[in-house]
Amino acid sequence: MLSHHVVALSRSTSLVPLALARDGHSFFATIYSRRFSGVGEIDARTSAVTRIKAFPDPQLDQAWAAYAGRWLVWNEYHGFDSFNDFTTWAWDTQAHRLTQLGAATRRPSGQYWDSPWHGPDVRGGTAVWVQGVGPDQLGDVHAYNLRTGRDVIVRHGHPGGAFLLDHHVLVWAEASAPGVPTRMHAASALTGAPARLPRAFRMLRNVTGLQTDGQRIAYPDPHYKSLWWSPSPGAKPFEVVATRHLDHVDNSVQVGGRYIGFGIQPRVFVGDTKTRRYIEITPHGGWTRVDARSLLVLYATGAKAFDARAPIAFVPLRDLPPMPACG
Repeated sequence: MLSHHVVALSRSTSLVPLALARDGHSFFATIYSRRFSGVGEIDARTSAVTRIKAFPDPQLDQAWAAYAGRWLVWNEYHGFDSFNDFTTWAWDTQAHRLTQLGAATRRPSGQYWDSPWHGPDVRGGTAVWVQGVGPDQLGDVHAYNLRTGRDVIVRHGHPGGAFLLDHHVLVWAEASAPGVPTRMHAASALTGAPARLPRAFRMLRNVTGLQTDGQRIAYPDPHYKSLWWSPSPGAKPFEVVATRHLDHVDNSVQVGGRYIGFGIQPRVFVGDTKTRRYIEITPHGGWTRVDARSLLVLYATGAKAFDARAPIAFVPLRDLPPMPACG
């Protein structure tokens, strides 16, 4: 379907998309090549690469990132066998300045404290991430003001991944005790003061894979059997897709404006929440990145080498074929 929109560089170089640059033609990615391995920005039209940061060890390093407005923020993970050894970085796309925000800390034994398997988020000039600091998955939720350099510890407890809504509202999942379902909590990302939890999150229990563009929210249910959506933090979520038999909605859910990308592997879909329709992008595996203007699709290849190449399609949403009525 999208064969005419494949990024030329993806045919010759191993790329892992991280985030769309929201300009309609560029995206951030990890790049693995002889000339450069690390985080960069790629122009989908020309395959031009802007190098941002090289990996210390290209054989083992990888990244998980978020982008909003001006800053790209990512965790740089050192090794494939654990997500506990990482450093957190920010790239200012206007000033072209790289800043290290944080880094994992070690136990007395020399091993790193456990941190949740979740990347950072960024919005409104604030970056947030969770960093392990003690036994039994004790961790801190950091909120870092990218303009002033001030780092606020919003929560010291047992948080899961944290993310940001508009108006500097920080939300994270946390269980009150081992074995108890997680619930969502909220605070100000600017001051760390507790905040009223928006309606869309109040009934969520054991939900992972939640994605938001700051306003809209999508997530698979705790059993990964259905996909849920809310057009705003103040609205009650509703089910938009339900799976059958052994099918499951995976953790690759993406949100961009009215559009959502999701996988019911090996099939990958993009949906329009305004028309409540969706189309299959590929039946052979992969995942998406989507914003209000563009869709990016990484196609699965089955190759396992660290530098395996996989085709990437980058297409304006207006160029997608009409989405048929669901029936």
